Amino acid sequence: MHIANIMSSSSSSLSSFDPSAAAAAKAAARKATGGCAVDRVSSVTYPSTVWGHGSFDKVDLSLQAKQKHPQYEVLKEEVRQMVTYEGKTGNDEATIAYKLRVIDAVQQLGVGYHFEKEIEEALEKVHDLGEDSSFINIDEEGTDLYHKALRFRLLRQQGFPVSQDGFRKLKNSEGKFKEWLARDEQGLLSLYEASHIAFNGEDILDEALSFTTKSLKSMLEHNKINPSFHKQIDFALRIPAWKCVPRSLARHSIDNFYLEDSTQNQKLLKFAKLDFNMVQKLHQEELYELSEWWSSLDVPRNFPYARDRVVECYYWIICMYFEPKYRFPRIIATKIMAVLSILDDTYDNLATYEEARALTEAFERMDVCALEELPERVKNIYHAFFTLYDEVEREIGKIGPTFAMDYNREQLKKLCRSYLGEVRLRSEGRVPTLDEYVAEGYVTCGMAKCTAIAFIGMGAEIATREAFEWLANDSKLMRASSVIVRLQNDICTHKFEHQRNHVASSVECYMKEYRVSEEEAIECLWKRISNSWKDIAEVHQRPTPLPVILMDRFVHLTRSANLFYDTDDRYTNPHLIKDHLTSLFIDPVPL
Repeated sequence: MHIANIMSSSSSSLSSFDPSAAAAAKAAARKATGGCAVDRVSSVTYPSTVWGHGSFDKVDLSLQAKQKHPQYEVLKEEVRQMVTYEGKTGNDEATIAYKLRVIDAVQQLGVGYHFEKEIEEALEKVHDLGEDSSFINIDEEGTDLYHKALRFRLLRQQGFPVSQDGFRKLKNSEGKFKEWLARDEQGLLSLYEASHIAFNGEDILDEALSFTTKSLKSMLEHNKINPSFHKQIDFALRIPAWKCVPRSLARHSIDNFYLEDSTQNQKLLKFAKLDFNMVQKLHQEELYELSEWWSSLDVPRNFPYARDRVVECYYWIICMYFEPKYRFPRIIATKIMAVLSILDDTYDNLATYEEARALTEAFERMDVCALEELPERVKNIYHAFFTLYDEVEREIGKIGPTFAMDYNREQLKKLCRSYLGEVRLRSEGRVPTLDEYVAEGYVTCGMAKCTAIAFIGMGAEIATREAFEWLANDSKLMRASSVIVRLQNDICTHKFEHQRNHVASSVECYMKEYRVSEEEAIECLWKRISNSWKDIAEVHQRPTPLPVILMDRFVHLTRSANLFYDTDDRYTNPHLIKDHLTSLFIDPVPL
């Protein structure tokens, strides 16, 4: 199943939730117990894992390297020549248009990581030519809107400064977009994709997004579109390229390659298929290793209250870096992420307030002696974390300094404090204000911790002390990423949380504080999500506060929210994402 299929919306039969009524019910319960706080721990049961033992076989990567497809290196060099457009030095519109199309195809097909230097140099040359060096007559019907918008998107997503003013000519004297645009399906889609990388206050791009979305939906509804172009538009309307996880975008693009048929395009597609399958074999080997480690934890027996999700956690890490060179940090990060998921469920689905407080105090100490002082029910998770961190620190120490673990321990302590804050609110049965909720909720979404995890194995020369210190501060990028993940999570999960004694989400907080309906609250929260994406686009422009290689971890991880928390909670309900993960990790691309 393609990513477009798993994005289909589903309705819920659950009735709307009244936060005031829930708070009143809990207050009544407190009164019935003499005024004491009610700390009823949830008894919700999560769906079992969809990955049985032996889902991933051991792969002999040394043998695979020896059996590499004989055309692989030849095709790689030919694609490199396509990116650089060797033998062509002109700056005419046709040359620029060709370069833009190739770069876009290479990136969407998932092989851009092989040609990062060449892509950077090519886009720098395009940028240096200036805003008006090509595609000038954009206001005339029949001119090249497709390449104008493509140029804007590729430059902006690479961090080059480029202005929205180039699209001002698309409007008529009444301030509306010109009628001929609605007939240019490729140009419309290109402008739609570009408008998603808007900054706050860029009204032209905001209006372009509204106009193109409406026009493209109309084309689909009335079947006024080339059949070969239908899947491309349908996918883009569900999740635009700027907000899509690279590996997922690659699989979709390979399966639905849409460029005109030519010898060069067929070579590019063949290389992308070979590369996807080679990387998939590496991922299978890693999943085999991780599955063996996960089995040793015996999650069903030791943590029966928690979600058994090591494969889904691996996908979360793949979102941040799928490339072969990141094998070591991927293994480390997945292990920590998987145990962190159990920790989340320990606070949410097992621990009373007193148990949660004892666990938080133990993590503040982070020493082995604290284990014996813990309540029996939370000893396993503390032992698992303490043992894992000790293992990871030893592994990192073999290749360099271990200061990354110091920062990760501090992020873990901060996360546990916020988890405890949520347990306190749960035990009080109180719906907090939105700001009060945000103070804890944006931490418990785990963006700071997850990014700190991602930095661990990248090497001290890349993930420096300065990078971790920046990570520890409340940066604009961290806030924006946390807003997106937290709010999308809440919008998808708040109805499920009604089934158990769980802290109110941002949806309930907003409903109570502003006295609005559930639908109105969700609409307002989606606006906040949209504005946060604009913040990310702004911070992503040069000069960036961190090296681009680290900045991209933030952006990629934020994109994962669109896979896990679009219309459903696909992490809690793994059957909803199994087909997509199967297409990434098990089923090779047909050659």
